[in-house]
Amino acid sequence: MKKLIYTSITALSLLFASCNDYLETSSPSDLDDGTVYTSIYYTESAVKGLYDRIADAQMYAQRLSINWTTNNDIEFVGADETSYNQNSNRGSSNYYATAGNSTLVWTRIFDMLERSNLVIQGIENSPLIEGGTESEKKAMKALLAESKVIRALGYFELTRLWGDIPFKTEPTKNDLSNVYLPRTDRDEILSYLIDELLIAEEDLPWVGESAGSVSYNNAERITRGFAKGLIARMCLTRGGYALRDKPGFPTERGSEWEKYYGIAHTKCREIIEAGLYQLKPNYTDIWQDVNALTIDGVNGENLYEVALGLSQSGEIGYSIGVRFYTNSKYGYGNNSNVVNTSAYYYYSFDREDPRRDATIATAMYGNSSGDQKEFFQTNPLSYNFAKWDQRWMSKNTQWLTQNLAANGKWGYGINWIVMRYADVLLMYAETENELNGPTETAKGALREVRARAFAGLPNANEKVEGYVNALSSKEEFFDAIVNERAWEFGGEGLRKFDLIRWNMLLSKIQEQRDAFYNMIDGNPARIMDKIYTSIPGYMYYKYKDDNENIDKANINFYETRTDLDAMSDNELKNLGYTKVRWISNLSDADVIRVKDRVRLFSSGLLQEYNGVCDNRYIYPIHSSVIGDYQGIVTNSYGY
Repeated sequence: MKKLIYTSITALSLLFASCNDYLETSSPSDLDDGTVYTSIYYTESAVKGLYDRIADAQMYAQRLSINWTTNNDIEFVGADETSYNQNSNRGSSNYYATAGNSTLVWTRIFDMLERSNLVIQGIENSPLIEGGTESEKKAMKALLAESKVIRALGYFELTRLWGDIPFKTEPTKNDLSNVYLPRTDRDEILSYLIDELLIAEEDLPWVGESAGSVSYNNAERITRGFAKGLIARMCLTRGGYALRDKPGFPTERGSEWEKYYGIAHTKCREIIEAGLYQLKPNYTDIWQDVNALTIDGVNGENLYEVALGLSQSGEIGYSIGVRFYTNSKYGYGNNSNVVNTSAYYYYSFDREDPRRDATIATAMYGNSSGDQKEFFQTNPLSYNFAKWDQRWMSKNTQWLTQNLAANGKWGYGINWIVMRYADVLLMYAETENELNGPTETAKGALREVRARAFAGLPNANEKVEGYVNALSSKEEFFDAIVNERAWEFGGEGLRKFDLIRWNMLLSKIQEQRDAFYNMIDGNPARIMDKIYTSIPGYMYYKYKDDNENIDKANINFYETRTDLDAMSDNELKNLGYTKVRWISNLSDADVIRVKDRVRLFSSGLLQEYNGVCDNRYIYPIHSSVIGDYQGIVTNSYGY
């Protein structure tokens, strides 16, 4: 995997990055704005410096990718009655944020935005952008567009998390007259950014192309495809629902939603028609490749991956993924209980959908005993996401060598995938349905995603054609999109924001609560589009012949094994089975514990817990920021 190399140009106070395999640092003190932006090489270095900020821990190396994308019905932070409202990531994920929570500081994001404004101004003032050769003009316009996409990405994330924020598109002036600005309405911010990118994206090359001497070879670089995809994502947010800073703090839909859905529809269609992206043949290929530090390019699935450096940055695989204890085979363990999922999500999948086992880890590797094997996870609220797995990471020998030698936390270097082609297809299906109903065009995009999922199965036609063709109404098709996005993108940080823009965050979390209560009490439980009339009281599992990996295909998640229920422990042991209590047969103490946790997860969204309003997902502005703004910016939403 290529790594970002950090180069410093002190006159701009920027970190520049280039894609080499060795760390290099230089500080040419004789460079100023006039020198930098009369050179394609140095201008490109300035733009690459913005990618260093994107890879910051407060952005996609940790916060924007992992911590700030929970909680919802399929992704959450584990907590109990003593920790659900802590003044930490645990509390903020459960929507108990405070203005003093040090994990909710946006300083580094605004630092990236300030740097973006500097680069944009420098390029716009460059004599090359209008007076250079044709090659130079193309390069400078592409670099300008690239910088504007990066700026839009930062502001977009801020508006989704903090709502109305201070907004400026020029560098800070020497007299500080444009520093302490009041908050701008998020709809106004998004409208501005969308309009800007609709113009800028035309100057960006597609993946695999160049602009003059500047190459855009792979998904670590922002290209025209991702710019169009980001426009679509911003439009769906702009036309969707959001918590508003009005009396009573209502959740309301943005104005002109049809206009913005129309733009999103057009941009997704343009990506599809370009023919440069495709779904990988096998769903697990996505995760095996990214774990092995292999980057997508032309004909790949990923439109944009945040480049994270091996041994330098990245919590992906460490704070999210299969739980590993330290062992001699794979090396240092991780802390993969930061983002959890649950048996509810497991049961939401079609039992034959391969995405289920590729997404949900029902076992961890090793435990405190030091045994080098998988251990079944008996806590239905403590499953991990299987998309990041040290066994796949170990296919990169450099990663394995470093993890075997590690004795503490280090940067895994696994890229965070910001957007996949599957997202483009499902956004296209969603917008087509909203604007025109469940047309064959909408069904075709949904069909393509499901066809990859069920490819090769004997009943694939039923799971794909039969399923999609049965969606006869706009409402049925929308519900199918809501579910399909859950099954396709689990652990990828999209679900929370999907549910917010659909105004379904509260209702879907309550559906999860109700289903868990019913499963525990032995009552019929609705889980997405399925109804379970019963859940086994005991689970039985055994190991494969290697005595290292659990035979997951033969665990009785769906059926009661009356034959095994009748056997003694010795008889089960002789057959190689381990017996554990399951959801409908928990001990009295576990019933109380699990129900309490289900009740408390995400409870800060509710007025009865926060004392202000329902659906309070917006984060408060940190007290240090309010102090810096000298009263011009204040908190709202009851914070």
